[in-house]
Amino acid sequence: MADSDEESSSAASSDEEELLLSETGRKILRFVDKITKSKCFQRAAENEFIRRKFEDLSNTPLLLSVEVRELSGTLVVNIPAPPTDRIWYSFCVPPKLDLHVCPKLGQRELSFCHVSDWIEKKLQDEFQKVFVLPNMDDISVPLMHSGMDESFSPSWEDPAAAHC
Repeated sequence: MADSDEESSSAASSDEEELLLSETGRKILRFVDKITKSKCFQRAAENEFIRRKFEDLSNTPLLLSVEVRELSGTLVVNIPAPPTDRIWYSFCVPPKLDLHVCPKLGQRELSFCHVSDWIEKKLQDEFQKVFVLPNMDDISVPLMHSGMDESFSPSWEDPAAAHC
């Protein structure tokens, strides 16, 4: 997500929101840093039971299931003149995009509405940054490659005549 933030400026998030998130993130990190430096926490971390639980938690996969329920809009498809092996596509205006996200921590489904809504909003913003004009994405189509192999002979041509 960070790469595409640098690539395009359309549909940029508000500076106030980013500033608030960065300040909140710094406060949380400072708080966590204070806790981990405390002697009580360090003694507890030396306990074998707690150490195993920390390892279990750090090895727990964090998954995000995203279901696209609806995607509708006007799609622009650009097929450049040869030689090319790419097709470019984009939406003219932001499409109607209905997502359902389901974050999971290990086997447990997290049901925090605020977290799910925030993730959905970020995904929709990112979709708009990448797939709405003036931005386009492309697909490589190897069949369109202009440098066809010389040994390739279409079925309608005589193979003997192709090597003359």
